[in-house]
Amino acid sequence: MPFDEAEIMNQVGNFFSVEPIDEGVEKNKIRKALDSADAGDIVFYVYFGQGRGCCINVKEKDNILSMLDTDESVELAVLDVAQLHTVILKNILNVDTKEHDSQKYVTYKVDMIEAMNRVDSGEFDLAFFMNATRVGDVKNLAEKGIRLPQKATFFYPKLLSGLVINKFD
Repeated sequence: MPFDEAEIMNQVGNFFSVEPIDEGVEKNKIRKALDSADAGDIVFYVYFGQGRGCCINVKEKDNILSMLDTDESVELAVLDVAQLHTVILKNILNVDTKEHDSQKYVTYKVDMIEAMNRVDSGEFDLAFFMNATRVGDVKNLAEKGIRLPQKATFFYPKLLSGLVINKFD
């Protein structure tokens, strides 16, 4: 299926406030846009390449509720990553990251510059950037036994497992 940026962003606009940025998008501007979000706000940045992108703000967190699977908790609505996975990836782009076959359409890159370069080169159609999941949200949801979406618990730097689980005498 061909990627139609205008159609996708039209659908995104049904659920989110979208502020297009037509040129001059680079790492520092994206980071600044994400960092300027107030605590509790959900903000994404989508990069289309060649210096173009959009800042996306959730209009209403509860819009996700009707899209959640029956085994998913409504409390996931507070997570940026849940909003991205459920509303944009699954319901707009038709990519269900829980399904093995759909995972070939999505990749995860820690390095923002690498992701932007891969969009600029045409290898990727777009890249989404978001703030890290707040530790308090992870703790709160995990204590309730709620399973979190992929990458919700990605923290960096990673502890070396050998140092954490091996006993040293």
